[in-house]
Amino acid sequence: MAFVGPPGQYDFMGATQFRLLCTLGLRDKHKVLDFGCGSLRAGRFLMTYLNPECYFGIEPNPWLIQDSLKNQIGNDIIGIKKPSFDNNSDMQTDVFDTRFDFIVAQSIFSHTSQELVRTALEGFHESLNNHGIAAVTFIEGQKDFEGEGWIYPGCVEYKLETIVKFAADANLFIKKNPWYHPRQSWFLLSKSMDRLPSDEALKYLNGAVLFDPEFQNSCT
Repeated sequence: MAFVGPPGQYDFMGATQFRLLCTLGLRDKHKVLDFGCGSLRAGRFLMTYLNPECYFGIEPNPWLIQDSLKNQIGNDIIGIKKPSFDNNSDMQTDVFDTRFDFIVAQSIFSHTSQELVRTALEGFHESLNNHGIAAVTFIEGQKDFEGEGWIYPGCVEYKLETIVKFAADANLFIKKNPWYHPRQSWFLLSKSMDRLPSDEALKYLNGAVLFDPEFQNSCT
């Protein structure tokens, strides 16, 4: 749990991703790519909900998946839900030869160089189906990270205009998503502008958490 973020927020960070995708139209028949699935923080929600052969995870550290299956979920889910995993560290999403309805990448681009962001988003464009949508997070800042490679456990930030350009360079439409995140900002990307929520619909994407003092800022 601690390897992928604050252990005390492990449950919340998995659940909020599942809630977001359901609000965006996720149903059990859809195919979902959990990009950087880690120790299945969101995957444990998604796998149990989705139909067999609909959950796909990419995680360069296979031990995270194995430990999660052993200590949290149980290996029986593999036989029941038939998920697919890949351990490439090259930001490649075409390894499954599948077109996805949803891609979620939470706290991935807060650790990646510009080159890796571009590689990943180009892959998203190729791997999303024509009506698919990707939900991703960035840390917005006043300057752009100029380093190289994968930065962990440190974090990196990008200016809003740079994030928008990342999407445009990958031929993806982008819209900032007000869904609550304690430290980062959510963005939605798609091949079609019609698949992104209208400005009016964005008011329903707030991710508010009631009756929990730790996340009281989500209600403001």
